[in-house]
Amino acid sequence: MNSFDFKQYLKICKEQLSLPAKFPEKAFAQKWNKNVQSLLEDKTVQDVLQNHFHYSKDLRSLYMLFILALSSITVSHPLINTSDLLEASKLCRMDSKANIVHGLSVLEFCLIIAMKHLNEVYEGEPFNFQMVYNEFQKFVQRKAHSVYNFEKPVVMKAFEHLQQLELIKPIEGPSVCAQREYLLMKLLLDNNQIMDALQVYPNCPTDVKQWATSSLSWL
Repeated sequence: MNSFDFKQYLKICKEQLSLPAKFPEKAFAQKWNKNVQSLLEDKTVQDVLQNHFHYSKDLRSLYMLFILALSSITVSHPLINTSDLLEASKLCRMDSKANIVHGLSVLEFCLIIAMKHLNEVYEGEPFNFQMVYNEFQKFVQRKAHSVYNFEKPVVMKAFEHLQQLELIKPIEGPSVCAQREYLLMKLLLDNNQIMDALQVYPNCPTDVKQWATSSLSWL
């Protein structure tokens, strides 16, 4: 584990982002390094780096942040700015599970939202398929204009696909006695991951977005 403090972390940031003295374009290097200096003094940038520092002191994580930020540099945008770092930080937070959510069908995404609401209502207690199905039904009947009322076996298939993707898992080993509908499950995504995925979910119906962002469920 790296033992440096945040002040040293900022120094590492400056060293990594600055251009060396032997850089051929002296005038540009001077301009670039001056920009890096003022960037690292910016309160918003320091907040981003502080969050990153608390999340992981592994420097590979910092390098990934900088690579993502620097990828926005172009001829017309030659200097890195606050927005570049904010965007890069957002991309870093979108881990593999959130990216998987991005590729789900609307039905599967709706089931994730139903579980999110169940977690809020029952304070993280495990749920079963029947509870998720009931929650989804309430949404379809009261609020949804763009989501079909799928047959229960189709919803079960979508639920099982979420388990295959390891977005949900049983809290006990599969039991021969327990019916599939009543097997207790746990959601392996937190609210931030779900909301991050929602921001980039392609063509997400408005009513689904509203359901996801509403506080609690339709109880």
